[in-house]
Amino acid sequence: MAMARSRAMTLDALTVPIPEVQYNDKILDAIQIALDPRTRCLTFEGTIRSAKTVTAIQIFHLLVQRMKCKYALIAAENYDAIRTNLLQAERGLMTLYPDKYRFVKEEIGGFYIEASTPTGIKEILLCGYSDSSKWEKILGKDIEIVLIDEVNIADKQFVDETFARQGATEHPVTLFTLNGDDPQHLIYQERVNKSLIVGNCPASTKAEMDAQKVKKRGYLYIWWSFDDNPKLTHEQKKELRHEFPVGSYYHKTKILGERGKWGILIYADYMDISLVQNLYEYNGQTKKIDYTKLNKKYGIVRYTMGVDIAEGKASNVFVLMGFDKNYGQAFILDHMVFKSRDDMGRPVGFKKKTELLRAFLAKHADKHLDFISVDSAEGNYINDLRGEKLGVDIIGSYKATIKQRIDLLIIMFNKRRILFDTSCADIYAAYQSATWTKGKEGVEREDSGATANDIMDATEYALTTYMTALSTAAHSRSEVAKA
Repeated sequence: MAMARSRAMTLDALTVPIPEVQYNDKILDAIQIALDPRTRCLTFEGTIRSAKTVTAIQIFHLLVQRMKCKYALIAAENYDAIRTNLLQAERGLMTLYPDKYRFVKEEIGGFYIEASTPTGIKEILLCGYSDSSKWEKILGKDIEIVLIDEVNIADKQFVDETFARQGATEHPVTLFTLNGDDPQHLIYQERVNKSLIVGNCPASTKAEMDAQKVKKRGYLYIWWSFDDNPKLTHEQKKELRHEFPVGSYYHKTKILGERGKWGILIYADYMDISLVQNLYEYNGQTKKIDYTKLNKKYGIVRYTMGVDIAEGKASNVFVLMGFDKNYGQAFILDHMVFKSRDDMGRPVGFKKKTELLRAFLAKHADKHLDFISVDSAEGNYINDLRGEKLGVDIIGSYKATIKQRIDLLIIMFNKRRILFDTSCADIYAAYQSATWTKGKEGVEREDSGATANDIMDATEYALTTYMTALSTAAHSRSEVAKA
């Protein structure tokens, strides 16, 4: 990039200090490009852990600090993703610049960010694009700066509306971030491929973008890789390159940073039968597995239970899960599945469900459960269950999206950080056969109303309350996983 000569002058002219984070030429050039008044839309695409999102956050901050309009916008799949990935992450907007931004609660509605800038107080709207009712509030407002994280999963109408809202502002800039997706995705055809490439990118990506002969003024594209992240060590980069099987969708899009198309099966590339093991000890006399004694070599020290209740579903499911002390490993230990209706076709009522739950808990009375996590949509059942005084906390499940759950599971399956006891082979089979919803590949899991879907939901309710701990635990294979 031939930007280095004027870089210092551009950055020195800013009225806000540069944050105390690590920089390299790639990041500084990207900042300068974004601040050029000719830039209209800037796309960052590439591998995971490439510093593209952190750089986009810093650019967003600088653009907000100079903007004249009252409103800017940050958008991601939902509010949790905005908070954890963009605002309060290790190098999120509010983490890096705590004196510039604060949450404000609207009298009617949700939160927005109040921004202190040289030209006065501005407002940063927060929109989860997965639900149109959540982003309709942007209608009718003039918005100058827009950051859309993972734009490839955003609603097309939402993206179009953000551009329309920028039409009357002085220096509108839109920032896109994404990992590779289906080359035929509309975001490529209508926006990204109409950009000029700045620097290098994979040959396959360049060919796809060069095929789009008509370019839009001010649309620019920068590709990012591990080598662009100044924080990553050589060993960390080496580990990341072995995160997923070579040839899998995740390896192509998240490790190579190329574009690719999902297969029909979600997890098949990341699982094999070695994930199913005997997690309990053998009885020396009977030569049979003793389901009252866990094998100590796995280091299981804490337990949770997930519950999926058959309100209009095929089955009720209880799943017992264990974890090691560092959340590096999860273990699916036991489960119970029973139909929503008995043999006479009568609905299984609350009393019967509770009896079966008590029996399941009694079977594992030697284990202290952190909680029982029930589908958060089942508020009445949760309240009724709390009244039963089962001796364990009853909580609503963590509201992770299906995509967040899938992304976590793919990493954990591939790294052998989830093991299934042999008694839970049908849970393994449910994941092996899980497919994408047609037309929503990469975003939504098919739910045909089968028992397999209920089994996966209950398993994930037991898992996802510790999603942050599991995501940040060491990714290297433990000795347990090799056993």
